[in-house]
Amino acid sequence: MSDIRCERCELIVGAGCSCPTNGSPPRVARSSSAPQAPRAGWPRNAIIISEAGNAHYPGCNHLSDSEIRAPKFGWVTDPAPNAWRLIAEERPLHATQGNVDRIAVRRCQTCAEYH
Repeated sequence: MSDIRCERCELIVGAGCSCPTNGSPPRVARSSSAPQAPRAGWPRNAIIISEAGNAHYPGCNHLSDSEIRAPKFGWVTDPAPNAWRLIAEERPLHATQGNVDRIAVRRCQTCAEYH
């Protein structure tokens, strides 16, 4: 199986990625996996920002601890209370630590479901 990740949802292509190839928005599939748990060393409400502009919470099943470091990722450890809800193309969230050039314009749907 390929370990190539989808640029849009960051899941492994062929093993979880359900993004349509025609560019339309992906369907949000409800996961039967256990809820995410915050990882040691990360504040619960920290927001991790990927290369693709996706925002994730610590404990996201899409990320491994070994991946979360600069320059690949940026993060905000103490975001405003409504920062997660406001993330959008029109209201991007800029990383304040790690790779501060990272900008989140989408929320991970798995994180949104379980956080």
